[in-house]
Amino acid sequence: MVVKVFEAETMPEALKKVKETLGPEALILSTRTVRKGMGVFRKALCEVTAAIDDPEPSSLPSRPAGRPVPAAPRHESQKQEEITYQQLWKQRKVVDPLEEELRELKERVAHQDLSTVRGEIDELKSLIRQLSQQPPASPPNPEPAAAVTRSLPPPRMRAAVAQQPGGDDIQEMALLRKNLKSFGIDEVAAEAIEQYAWETLSPQQMQDQEQLRQFYREAVQALVRVTGPLVSSSRQRRIALVGPTGVGKTTTIAKLAANLLLQGNVRIALVTIDTYRIAAVEQLKVYGELMNLPVEVVLKPEQLQEVFARHQDKDLILIDTAGRSPRDKPSIAELTSFLGPESATENHLVLAAPTRDSELQSTVEHFSSLTLHSLVFTKLDECGQRGSLLNVPLRQNLPLSYLTNGQRVPEDLTVADPAAVAGFVIHTS
Repeated sequence: MVVKVFEAETMPEALKKVKETLGPEALILSTRTVRKGMGVFRKALCEVTAAIDDPEPSSLPSRPAGRPVPAAPRHESQKQEEITYQQLWKQRKVVDPLEEELRELKERVAHQDLSTVRGEIDELKSLIRQLSQQPPASPPNPEPAAAVTRSLPPPRMRAAVAQQPGGDDIQEMALLRKNLKSFGIDEVAAEAIEQYAWETLSPQQMQDQEQLRQFYREAVQALVRVTGPLVSSSRQRRIALVGPTGVGKTTTIAKLAANLLLQGNVRIALVTIDTYRIAAVEQLKVYGELMNLPVEVVLKPEQLQEVFARHQDKDLILIDTAGRSPRDKPSIAELTSFLGPESATENHLVLAAPTRDSELQSTVEHFSSLTLHSLVFTKLDECGQRGSLLNVPLRQNLPLSYLTNGQRVPEDLTVADPAAVAGFVIHTS
């Protein structure tokens, strides 16, 4: 067996090299992202390890050093043949790339040169010092609390004489802040809600926990924005779920499809461009068979447009994608080549509710190059505080589309309407 390693800037380019060198019968052993160079400016590349059974001696001619091995002569019909997922999967001899990367990581750690690590740390420190000497940029919204307050409805009642809280009022405001913090609501939203409460509620109402809880729900409903259901009667919609690994994109795709099929006569097609994880493709195929829906596997951006043309009679096309690290800029750029503005897709960013707010905010910012349409929150059943349903959309100025709170398909899926969001955020203990 001949085993070779190929590197390219994108996965399609790497697969093309595999085909040109080893032919269409090549077997993909693993894929991963590697970095070349030194320090923080290392370039990320896609690495593909491929193999082929020992060819005839005549098919691998000798070559001068430094020149690539030409592809073995093939039948004319094979020259135009493209490597497809189905061809690679038929042989059922795929090595789990995660297992491969884990072994390599262990080897690197075992033989790591500490001097190299210290050198990279020194480079990072130097870069941080340079950045700290630059004047700070002006914040995009210098008064976030004021902007949020403008989203709230006019107060139902106001004091005859406007005054700032003092004395017992300070204790009441402290109670408000404590209550909002217990729901996971951050300072920006909390400050706006507190001010609105001060202008709206009487001292007696502030002491009534049930009235306070109802007030919180009304405030959250007033602040949150939502998109409504996915299906449109006037045009086809192409919905792509993007996001980090492990947030539940494939399962959410299945929930959306099943939920919409139960509601009425909706024509749906499923598409996946997640060819990094074999299990993800097979999982989506199983869902497609159960719901009698077509499932398309796409390797290249131009193939995605062909799929859209083939399913132009569908009301909705749901697109599953590979999980991407928010800090892996090359991978997100590759995703953009599939789902850029010219693709006419609506990109919904999927976020796991148990994740810290700071990480969620960072994830949204890193994926914003995709032109995000809305946010989908999953795993609401796995966290006690759900203030991120309010915090993240407010700070990022994005609406919510769907929420999931369990693994059942399609039961554990909710359309994000203001009342539902308020119910999850201001929940009873």
